[in-house]
Amino acid sequence: VLPVVIDVGTDNEELLKDDFYLGTQKKRLKGAEYYQLVNEFMQAVRHRWPNVLVQFEDFSSDKAQPLLNHYRDDHLCFNDDIQGTGATTLAGVLGAL
Repeated sequence: VLPVVIDVGTDNEELLKDDFYLGTQKKRLKGAEYYQLVNEFMQAVRHRWPNVLVQFEDFSSDKAQPLLNHYRDDHLCFNDDIQGTGATTLAGVLGAL
């Protein structure tokens, strides 16, 4: 297990001005720049560890589903908020049968 944080900035004005904020003090990446950064990470981690499992944790749903759609056929990855909830619900239904 190797936890990785991809810091793409923040749109929180207070944090952008806070000298003690540890995150990237730049406006949040959006659009093509955002997806290019994630893609660079995905390519690099898979190059280093070909059988890696990437868990997208706490990605907003407007980002999570497009990322899953893009990588699902050639990267081992999942998003616990989307797929984990579905799997837990299915397990509950199957257990109730």
